[in-house]
Amino acid sequence: MAAAFIAVLTAWRILALATSDLDLFFDEAQYWFWSLDPAFGYFSKPPMVAWLIGAGTALFGNTEFAVRLASPICYAITAALGAGIAWTIYAETAFQRAAAAWTAITLATLPAISLSAQLASTDVALLMFWAAALLCLVRYWRFGGLWWAGFGLAFGAGLMSKYAMIYMLLCLPVALVLVPEMRPLLRTAGLWLGILLGLLLFLPNVWWNWTHELAAFSHTAANANWSGPLLKPHKLAEFAGAQFGIMGPILLVAFAWAAVRWRRLATGDRVLLAFGLPVLLLMLAQALVSRAHANWAAVSYIAATVLVVGWLLRQEQGRWLRRSLALHIAVAVAILYGASLAPLTGTDPWHRMRGWHEMGVEVKARLAERPDAMLMVSDRAGMAALLFYVRPAPPAWIKLRKGEAAGDHYELVSEATSIGTRPVLYLSRWGRADQVPDDLGRRFETVTPTAPLSRLRPTRPPEVYNAFWLEGFKG
Repeated sequence: MAAAFIAVLTAWRILALATSDLDLFFDEAQYWFWSLDPAFGYFSKPPMVAWLIGAGTALFGNTEFAVRLASPICYAITAALGAGIAWTIYAETAFQRAAAAWTAITLATLPAISLSAQLASTDVALLMFWAAALLCLVRYWRFGGLWWAGFGLAFGAGLMSKYAMIYMLLCLPVALVLVPEMRPLLRTAGLWLGILLGLLLFLPNVWWNWTHELAAFSHTAANANWSGPLLKPHKLAEFAGAQFGIMGPILLVAFAWAAVRWRRLATGDRVLLAFGLPVLLLMLAQALVSRAHANWAAVSYIAATVLVVGWLLRQEQGRWLRRSLALHIAVAVAILYGASLAPLTGTDPWHRMRGWHEMGVEVKARLAERPDAMLMVSDRAGMAALLFYVRPAPPAWIKLRKGEAAGDHYELVSEATSIGTRPVLYLSRWGRADQVPDDLGRRFETVTPTAPLSRLRPTRPPEVYNAFWLEGFKG
């Protein structure tokens, strides 16, 4: 029944993708752009998201559906892996089968996953490989054999998906402290070989960073943003509140209560607590001293979900799983169909994913006025979206750096010499329509204002881009 539920849910999500009217979010458009040039790394992330998008577009072309297709499929696999974790952890209990089935169903319907399944993001592959690594690790602990190799492969693939996979090495020592039964792992060659295998698989991305100004490592470090006042309780409150939307209120309260009573947990439950709680606590601390995006603790909820399911079943409180599932299905319906209805209600949380297609048509017409023209956009969001929506293929483009260091992937890979004598259509979200932007007046012989372009959004004022023709590049 659980397998049938996951299959139907996944088919429903894929159908929703095929009928969605949402344009790509600019991060999605950026990942698509990365996929055009397969590599071992990109400006802000490892390469897995681009590789998955490349597989989708190779099958179905450069469409929003193809860009997002991997997400619901990967989450179906994640649900199955979660079931495998539950099956292994609760192998000696009367509720083993129920725990595996409920874990799969619950994982697949977490509110954050229902949202993320409709988008292309780095979390999709990260959560899948985190679940695979945890499954292989607990099976190696229980049964030995070659499960260490699976752990290493999944750990390395996770690192190539998102650097947050390194938190696995934070959770492992916690597990060895909380669960004495796991300590013999330290004396096995497989544990160390698995970690070494994962790090070896990650080396291509390290090399890419070394040969590209350490771009992704530097961007990740800058995201921590340890500046300003020492403590930011409002940021802590924002992050903590957002976690109820990530896991769901019923499950999160149950997880917190199980964590408080950790001394009474069974051995397997303590293993899961060790791989669920440390990252969440670390991100709470990060939010207090700086900021933390809601999804930064996402890996916590693989083990946390298995733990909550098993704990509630052990307490014969399965009715709370059913109540949580009903709530999460309602959320999933709202996510899948809310985008279509939002403009009719006057409030549209998806406004940043509207209007790019129409604006792309306008930009294409403007570029056609000068067939040898290049496109440059002031901001990463506009650059990413328009390179996707100026159809059928990205136009010639350039993005000049404002300083020594690249500010985004487009600046990192741009070659200013490619401009030559070509005119550049420059679009800027800032300043006045007749104001020469930034330092372009010093870098080009002539800067000529032209009619602005607008991105139309049903429930918001138009987003205006001032337009300029740049000619006579000085270098």
